[in-house]
Amino acid sequence: MRTDTSSDIKGLLEENIKLSKQILVSAEKTRKQMRWTHIWSIIRLFIILVPLVLAILYIPPFLSSLSGSFGKIYGGEQFNILELLKGQGTSGVNMDDVKTFLDKQMK
Repeated sequence: MRTDTSSDIKGLLEENIKLSKQILVSAEKTRKQMRWTHIWSIIRLFIILVPLVLAILYIPPFLSSLSGSFGKIYGGEQFNILELLKGQGTSGVNMDDVKTFLDKQMK
């Protein structure tokens, strides 16, 4: 029988404490890595969403002014279809208006 159980228990406890410290260091590294991963995912989300929101806000007025500029340069009425279609809503386009518009363009 063993009589030296206290020294065995002491050795096992020291080894257990050493392994627990290593696990704690590893868990802390994992926690930091998870935090940075979360931060970068939020940054990526903003990198995608901010340009989309800015595009939604600034492109329609830009296209409107651009079509007006091209309309002045290339003969006036050809870009006014945007104005013709604007305000029609979900009821559809009045075909008579489209026909008269296209007739003007063909002349």
